[in-house]
Amino acid sequence: MKFKFGVRGHDLVSKGSVEELASKLSKYNLHYLQLVFPKAFKDYSYDSNYVNHVYDVLNKANIKIAMLGAYFNPVHSDINVVNQGISNFKSNLDIMKKVNADFVGSETGSFNDSPWIYVPKNRTEEGYQQSKGVFKNLLEYARKIDSNMIVEPAFGHVMYDVDTLKRMVDELADIKHLFVTIDLYNLLDPSNFDSRDEIFEHAIKTFKSRIKVFHLKDAKIIDNKLVQLAPGEGDFHYDFMLKLIKEYSPEAYLIFEGVKEDKIENSYNYLLNIAEKL
Repeated sequence: MKFKFGVRGHDLVSKGSVEELASKLSKYNLHYLQLVFPKAFKDYSYDSNYVNHVYDVLNKANIKIAMLGAYFNPVHSDINVVNQGISNFKSNLDIMKKVNADFVGSETGSFNDSPWIYVPKNRTEEGYQQSKGVFKNLLEYARKIDSNMIVEPAFGHVMYDVDTLKRMVDELADIKHLFVTIDLYNLLDPSNFDSRDEIFEHAIKTFKSRIKVFHLKDAKIIDNKLVQLAPGEGDFHYDFMLKLIKEYSPEAYLIFEGVKEDKIENSYNYLLNIAEKL
């Protein structure tokens, strides 16, 4: 089978133009995109003219938007920050179909306003309910306009592991409009790094085809710290991971995220070589 490899746009072009972005993706023969309008584009807008222009340029280059990134902290202590994040998320839901994107995505936040890292309140019932409440309201909006949301767990966030996210997804109970992103790196820290294969397998067997996006990263433990690297440079077992993706989530997008441009070509070739043997 052919995996759907792509890249996060602002790892290639930051505050640039859609023409630059299309050119960069074509250079690396990548056809799928995770796009965050405010980070990729200098003079962005969500109005029809701008959105249609983005779609036209990408479509002409045979590039499809897998996910519109609208990541925000739904449990930030400043309600104005939360409301701004909700408004931006809804704006992305509004344009999702206009740019032929499949999903609008976010993580689930932290009570440490910035950076989004572990604090004890993240793992409380109060924290869980507060985060879930924001996504419940967003899901109601998505359902109303028939757009799709995708949520991502992370070790330092409120939905901090596979089972906590599974609880929220089950309780929100919408298999048509709510999906899952899995980023193995984000589910790890030095305390559980040795269980990375088991954590990934648990994620993929829990959500199966509900996972629509995988983030491609790698990592090592260096001086007792989790250090992000490009795929092929760390200790992730991508032969094992791609085999599971092929079996359980074959339609998912595989998106390079946080991988520097000078690493993409080697990492992409590394993964293609593994994929060809499956």
